This record gives sequence, C-alpha cells and structure tokens, in this order.
Amino acid sequence: MNIARVTLIFAALIAISCSEKSVPGPNEKIKPSQEIAAQSSEAKEESELAPPEDEIAEDCVAFLRSTKTVPANPANADCPQCDANAEAKEVLKFDSIKVDRTKCSESTCEIDVTIRATFNPSPPGVIAGGLTGWISPERRAQYSHGQTPSGAQTYQVKVTYRRAATGWRAVEFN
Repeated sequence: MNIARVTLIFAALIAISCSEKSVPGPNEKIKPSQEIAAQSSEAKEESELAPPEDEIAEDCVAFLRSTKTVPANPANADCPQCDANAEAKEVLKFDSIKVDRTKCSESTCEIDVTIRATFNPSPPGVIAGGLTGWISPERRAQYSHGQTPSGAQTYQVKVTYRRAATGWRAVEFN
C-alpha cells in the first residue's frame, strides 16, 4: 500500500512539473524551443504583411509570358498566302527573378524586382503586351524583322499589389 501511495505522489509531481509553463523573466534565458516558436510567429506575421516571394515570381512570369509577337501581316481576304491560323508567340523565356525592395502598408505593397530573360526565336512580327515597354526600341525593331537578339536581358519592374479578401493581388506593373 505504501508503494501505491509513493507511486501516486510521484506521478502527481511529474504531471504538475510537466504542465507548468513559465514565461521567462527579464534575467532568464529563452529556451531554443521558445525562440523557434517566436521566429515562426514573426515569419507568419511578416508573410501576411507582404505577398510571398513565390507568388511574386508567378505574377512576374505570367507578365513576362504575356509579351507576345503578333504576325506583321494578319490574315485577311486580300492576302490569300497569309497564314490564317498564325497565333501570337511568346517573345521572352524566363530565366530568373530577384526581389530588390519591398515597401508595404496595410492595403498596398510595392515590390521592385529584377527579371532576367532571353528572347525566343520568332518569325517577323510586332511585339505587344507584357514587357513591351521595357524592351528597347532597337531590340523591338530587330525582333520585328525576325532577328532574335542574343544574350540575357534584364528588366527592372515595380509591381504594385493590393490586399484582397483572399490575399494579395498584383494590380500594376511599372
């Protein structure tokens, strides 16, 4: 019977010591597990303050891919040899993105990014949409004549996000 009492008291002491969670005082060190919890809550708060980098990258790739070449001579009744099924082709191939600066308020976020891309080969045509405004007039003229500019291209873009009910939404590329 004494063994049962000792075991019960010992179990109660273990339960009490395990259930107590103290908040560190000013002179106490924070335990590593508490640091990890604090860091994860800070990271969660930070992610709510700005769009996640993978979302920014997806938006920038979509913007880049919307840069298309439209045939210079669209099919019409006066041009029987023109390809009636000619479709717009992507001008640029995405290489990489780098987030340079993030400036956010509660409802708006401006993200400066550097997009690196290379030109895709294409038949002659007019560049339209997406990054058209960032491509130099010389490169646009070269590309519109069917000559593919060589080398990696770098574009500095400012993406403006607005907070929506479902999260951040890209609303403007400058």
